[in-house]
Amino acid sequence: MNEWWRVDGWPTADEWQALWALATLIVAVVAAWLALRQYRSSVGSQLEQARPYVIVDFSFEGGAAILLEVKNVGLTAARNIRFEWSPLPVADDEVAQAAIDRTLVRDGIPFLAPGRSMFFWFGIFRDDYEETMQRRLMVTAICEGSGDARTWTSQSLLDLDQWAETMVREAPIEKVAASLKKLADAASNQKSAEAELAKAANSLHEYLEATERVIDSRARRRSDRQRRFVAQQEREARRQAELAKLNTTAHDDGNS
Repeated sequence: MNEWWRVDGWPTADEWQALWALATLIVAVVAAWLALRQYRSSVGSQLEQARPYVIVDFSFEGGAAILLEVKNVGLTAARNIRFEWSPLPVADDEVAQAAIDRTLVRDGIPFLAPGRSMFFWFGIFRDDYEETMQRRLMVTAICEGSGDARTWTSQSLLDLDQWAETMVREAPIEKVAASLKKLADAASNQKSAEAELAKAANSLHEYLEATERVIDSRARRRSDRQRRFVAQQEREARRQAELAKLNTTAHDDGNS
């Protein structure tokens, strides 16, 4: 039947209905795809927030002792933690070096709960640290989460130079200056002035003695600096040879 209002070539009512149905289907498909994408993004964000996150950084005790701290700052436990170093860390003590090699280089850490840390001795901060200690280390921590076998990685940069100036202790001369200020404030009172003058003199004497000890200590440290450095180089060479031997043995066993 040809209605008078129809234009030749235009869709019929049934054809319009089919087009609207197709358009509705396309809109529904697009909406479903967007919802699925948003859902996946939300799940991925939740997994990222709940992941274990293992970092390695310098930690300092007593103003001079340098430690390597391994800490899980994530919200879930980290399992089977392994480390990739560039270069390998070198401690200033053979016992500490053995612990670092065993846990942070070769075997790894089986389990580390959220918020927990492990500490490894690295060395003593000295004025000549630029020549006697490693100043920059890059490490990648690789671990598994507690709920699945997914692997997570995190990279840490250890830079000793950025901490060097913050490790300067308060100079004893500041105590002398404080005592002298108290002396000036108490000048109107002779007895107080004498007491403050005695304290200032004692502080100055202690400072001079401490300065003399520091000078002697630095002279001794610099005299055996080369010996320590050579010993570290020899220890590192032995360790590299042992690691190379272990890798060769593992490769031969795998081929056999």
